[in-house]
Amino acid sequence: MLSQEDISADTEFIIDLAKRIIPVQAISPASGGQGESKRADLICRIIEDLGIRNYQRYDVTDQYGAVRSNIVVREGDKPRTIWIVAHIDTVPVGERSLWKHEPFEATVKGGRIYGRGTSDNGQAVFTSLLLLKRLQRERLRYNLGIAFVADEEVGSRYGIQYLLEKKIFARDDLVLVPDAGTADGRDIEIAEKSILWLKFTTRGKQYHASMPMLAVNANREAMKFMLKLDNGLHEKFNRQNTLFEPPFSTFEPTKHEKNVDNVNTIPGVDVQYLDSRILPDYDLDQVMDYIDSVIREFQRESKATVQYEFFQKEQAPLPTSPDSEIVQKLMEAIRSVRGVEPRTVGIGGGTCAAFFRRKGIDAAVWSTTVPEVAHQADEYVEIDHILNDRTVLEKLIYG
Repeated sequence: MLSQEDISADTEFIIDLAKRIIPVQAISPASGGQGESKRADLICRIIEDLGIRNYQRYDVTDQYGAVRSNIVVREGDKPRTIWIVAHIDTVPVGERSLWKHEPFEATVKGGRIYGRGTSDNGQAVFTSLLLLKRLQRERLRYNLGIAFVADEEVGSRYGIQYLLEKKIFARDDLVLVPDAGTADGRDIEIAEKSILWLKFTTRGKQYHASMPMLAVNANREAMKFMLKLDNGLHEKFNRQNTLFEPPFSTFEPTKHEKNVDNVNTIPGVDVQYLDSRILPDYDLDQVMDYIDSVIREFQRESKATVQYEFFQKEQAPLPTSPDSEIVQKLMEAIRSVRGVEPRTVGIGGGTCAAFFRRKGIDAAVWSTTVPEVAHQADEYVEIDHILNDRTVLEKLIYG
């Protein structure tokens, strides 16, 4: 049992971490940032300050020429390793006017720490570093492995996928990804939906806005196409699976690129994006066949043309079994520490766990968190959630 003095010291440690880490931006170049290299530099210094020397850094240069950085820590001399996987990249701020707090400052208020990336996935980063701060090597029943990974927000090509290619993880390792959860800490995620992100380019004919009869308005045609596709996808792929929340596939038009700079020009090109989270019941090739058919039908009715590019396409792997060792041991730890009965669920968000499952390595996703704050303005983390999760994870690691 921790004393109040220990809890106070750990709280100050978490706050100090946040105030150091959150201002160091780690946004993907695909989203307008510079990557995670500078944040990785800082995390390496923090790890060394904790007396940890047994770590490796894996840097890889992406298609934009940016260095994407991963850090792997492994402590212990046991035959098996329990891994905690925390991603160090974040999404952009979004609409700045919606923020009451500075996005890239850690604002501490009422037991919360506000700032971009504090929840997603700063909570896992802070928890992992707290475990290293309190590491008791002689009590480990597994090796403790911690992977601080890049690129999770836009596909993990330079993060966990890169590390899996390096064969760092063994088939019988236990993997925990603290990147989703509920406020009561009951839910253990064992399944994810397939992810399909598409970029649609609609081409018409640009002309002066006073002469629309001589133009093909790409903006209007794109809206017509996206609404037609939106309605059709929801009608055709309408199965439900109660393991997931929400229990159905989602198809959401999201990003819209700028078309023209002035009000009085009809755009000739319009670019929109679709974020789809699809139940594993459906094969993504089946979904794409339907999208192709909608494009053909639309182009028969319109003078505009539509083309698409894949931004991300990940078919969901088989779920982790509820009877797997990582799930069962995590359930035992939650029952013991929290006194609640855990349950297994599926989610629509994509996490690093999917890539482990695809390789045949069991992975569970769990944390105590406020689900609705990730990617939102005034994102925050509850300090008590970190402290409480640390206790559950120590039960898992030490027994």
